[in-house]
Amino acid sequence: MKQLQRITGLIGLLLMAAFLVPYIMKLPQLDITVILLGGLGLAAYDFYSSGKDDSSS
Repeated sequence: MKQLQRITGLIGLLLMAAFLVPYIMKLPQLDITVILLGGLGLAAYDFYSSGKDDSSS
């Protein structure tokens, strides 16, 4: 079941990136581009950190 969650999480992350990349590439404003990159980075970090095995608790 864990493998299925990783695959669906990766698909969701890729779909989010596919949605945001055109905006990131075309926007002339640096501040909005940084905000979009930050949101994508947070989603990628959440995907990465959710896969870690928390056996300490």
